[in-house]
Amino acid sequence: MLISIFFLTESNAYVGCFVDTWKRLLPHRYRLNGADYPDMENNRCLFYCRDQGYKFAGTEDGGECFCGDNPYQYGPKNVSDYYCKATCNGDSDQICGSYWKISVYETGLLPLIQRRFGYKLLLNNTILTAPANQVLTSSGKLECAQYCSLSMNCKGFVISKETGICSLYNSFEIMCEGVQHAEKFQVFMMK
Repeated sequence: MLISIFFLTESNAYVGCFVDTWKRLLPHRYRLNGADYPDMENNRCLFYCRDQGYKFAGTEDGGECFCGDNPYQYGPKNVSDYYCKATCNGDSDQICGSYWKISVYETGLLPLIQRRFGYKLLLNNTILTAPANQVLTSSGKLECAQYCSLSMNCKGFVISKETGICSLYNSFEIMCEGVQHAEKFQVFMMK
């Protein structure tokens, strides 16, 4: 499997105001314990998306944050900045999109090289009872493995095949009391 490694530039350029849809222009949502971050503002969203390895960050409806690599994936949908006018929940001096309008920024990450990474299935229909270091939403085990490989100290991950919830672990021990049987969960270890 290949993933892109990125290097940081100084650009945090505002790209524009876009019309969002249920398909999501930037499909990876920043959630904290299953909810939107309560004090969202543009820099918090931008730093989060940059840390996750995405090229774009976007704020929407005053408090939602989304990350992705291509806001033009469904064609150009940028509109006048007039339509992005909701103030950010965490800073009323900033604009965080609007209802179904997303304010998009470049995170400053650019592709540099391709790197191989691997992972292997440890346990099927099992979850870890230890708390995860980070919980994200993903589209599957490959994307979850990419999150883990981009994270500084991630050693393994648990993914729900039903919901796409991806839990990253910097360390864990698998013992009888440390696991719990659960349908449609898988535990993977990075190679």
